[in-house]
Amino acid sequence: MCGISGFVTSEGRDINRQDALKSMASLLRHRGPDETNFYVDPAGISGAPRAYLGHNRLRIIDLTASASQPMPNEARDCWIVFNGEIYNYTELKTELKARGHVFRSNSDTEVIIHGYEEYGDDVVTRIDGMFAFAIWDSTKKRMLLARDRTGKKPLYYAHSSREFTFASEIKSIISCPWIEKKVLLDGIVEYLTLGYVLAPKTMYEGIQELPPATRLVLENGFLKGPEKFWDLKIDSRQEFMKTEDEAAEDIRRLLTGAVEKRLASEVPLGAFLSGGIDSSIIVAIMSRLLKTPVRTFSIGFGEDASFDETRYAEIASRRFSTRHTTFRVNVDAASILEKLLWHHDQPYGDSAAIPTYLVCSLARRHVTVALNGDGGDEVFAGYDRFRAALFAQNTPEFMFRVARVVGRFLPAGYGYYNLRRRLLRFAGRQNNNASGGNRAFKRFLEWISIFSEDMLSMLLKDYAGGDPLNGFAQKNSRPLLDRLLDFNFHTYLPYDLNAKMDRMSMAASLETRSPFLDTALIEYAAKLPARLKIRGRVTKHILRKAFRDQIPAEILKRPKHGFGMPLGLWFKGALGGMFKDIVLTSRAESAAYLNADFLEKIFNEHQKGVSDHGYRLWTVLQFEMWLKMIKRPAGNLMHTERLKINA
Repeated sequence: MCGISGFVTSEGRDINRQDALKSMASLLRHRGPDETNFYVDPAGISGAPRAYLGHNRLRIIDLTASASQPMPNEARDCWIVFNGEIYNYTELKTELKARGHVFRSNSDTEVIIHGYEEYGDDVVTRIDGMFAFAIWDSTKKRMLLARDRTGKKPLYYAHSSREFTFASEIKSIISCPWIEKKVLLDGIVEYLTLGYVLAPKTMYEGIQELPPATRLVLENGFLKGPEKFWDLKIDSRQEFMKTEDEAAEDIRRLLTGAVEKRLASEVPLGAFLSGGIDSSIIVAIMSRLLKTPVRTFSIGFGEDASFDETRYAEIASRRFSTRHTTFRVNVDAASILEKLLWHHDQPYGDSAAIPTYLVCSLARRHVTVALNGDGGDEVFAGYDRFRAALFAQNTPEFMFRVARVVGRFLPAGYGYYNLRRRLLRFAGRQNNNASGGNRAFKRFLEWISIFSEDMLSMLLKDYAGGDPLNGFAQKNSRPLLDRLLDFNFHTYLPYDLNAKMDRMSMAASLETRSPFLDTALIEYAAKLPARLKIRGRVTKHILRKAFRDQIPAEILKRPKHGFGMPLGLWFKGALGGMFKDIVLTSRAESAAYLNADFLEKIFNEHQKGVSDHGYRLWTVLQFEMWLKMIKRPAGNLMHTERLKINA
């Protein structure tokens, strides 16, 4: 795993360009602590485009200097900076050798640069893996950028008449003296609704995110794209000719192959083991494929037992005879929020970033690569909200009104499975006039919204109205579960789940790999009938069947449990004090955008136990801290710092 950065410029203002390039790379050293190198185009005709490329390397495959980047082709007229892993690189290398290409390394990076020589921009359709790269063709004065199919690896860019700037992380871009840090007002509503913003937007005006499965070309100062080179077609209406047993066997074969491809490494390798179905399946496969016991890692917390999964992780570890390490930590969330924000570069509403960072940091003491179970819920419909939406599809509206009344009489609480919170969330805040599947889909969008449209009108000072999710709620003839999975695949997966894992693992200089996001597997699963994904109260039915002979019964039967933190309790304690001190004050940066009276109202409701607003308070706190952070230089927080964790 690595960090990439650079720019193409056609003018020579009184700015030291090489210093700017070094500054960009220095801010990405956590992504590639092993080696930092640069390439600068030789000076040519005055005014001609000139490329400056930087690369921070984390050595995983081919640890020698021959695999260093920026990497040229044989003629040294094309150069690449690459972040990720290509899982079919050995097959492509054989194919390219047969066409006369000569290789000087055993790295997957070299396959891409030779593939560009052979196939041009279509090289992106031939490589399978997680990737973000930039190729500079010095002869044509042309740059190609591309990002992988599910958005595992990030890539950001800014374009003006003089410079085109790109990097793995936004902090690297805003370190350049020609980039202005300015809040994108359109991004605020989207962030307060979802907890993240959707590409190509970022929270910075003028800085864009390259969407997953797209390529972008810079030529003669003009941009072509972003252009999609792949898309997942989730459509269960097409005829599926196989039996359920055959489908289960196919899933088992495809996932086993996906894991096997992700075991290539010349450095220590392990796996995260949460005690859920997905990570347990990955470890089960690894334990069969590897000759030595798998190194596995889980993390537990003391604040609330309902958020602790370590008991189930230890059950799985015993079953698969792994070398298991359980990290038990006491989290001072306030002490690490600024560090996590610095790594995200934008406000980020998912509190699971905290345990993700902690387990990555602790695992990095033992391994350099870790496999995970991310993507299983996205591919096989594992979220309770999917099942709830299918149930809501045929539930009369009066039942939701009854649920709202009943829910208010249930005991309040902040535990993971608190019934009152779950029932009130299911019942929703208001009726909608849609019917059937569209009504259920709109209710689903309400469930995932942090602040609803009516709450945004009270929260935002200059709210023009409109819900950023309305475009997704339009009438659609596809089956409801297909729509839910499609929405989740194109929003939550790349911009929440994958972003969280990338930033938090890279903060610890750890490479993580997600077998459930293998291209062949997700394309196969997209065609499966809905009945093979959700059956009655059972989610991920076909996945459970495919591996039921391997996974302990206690894990197969346990309810869905996300990877989160007890925000409700935290905002009754230390985070509540922090919120009061920096948000509910006239000095708050967010006061320019948010109504303090409404924030004080929901804060007091939370403190009194009237409503659990923990995730809303978290979202606002992150926004306030980010607004303060962007007023400081990009390198204000030392990226080389290692967090001290009591474990």
